[in-house]
Amino acid sequence: MANLTPFEIRLELLKMAQTMVEQDYYAKREVIANQYSTECDDAKVQGKTPPNHPGFPPYPSESEVIAKAQTLNTFVSNIPLETKPKKV
Repeated sequence: MANLTPFEIRLELLKMAQTMVEQDYYAKREVIANQYSTECDDAKVQGKTPPNHPGFPPYPSESEVIAKAQTLNTFVSNIPLETKPKKV
């Protein structure tokens, strides 16, 4: 990344944030799916009724992506969290 404008940098941060929250979401889904599969297998072995599926977490919202991008921007900009102006 050479000579990016502030707008391009923010866009890249948004893309990075989107990727990060999606990866986290899919990792959580995978954990839930694996746990459920294990519970179903255990229930079959024990002759019990398989448990109900616990469901998956909601897909990341726009506000979650923006919050992650703001966190990344704070790090990249090297702005200490204590000195950030408070929102009114």
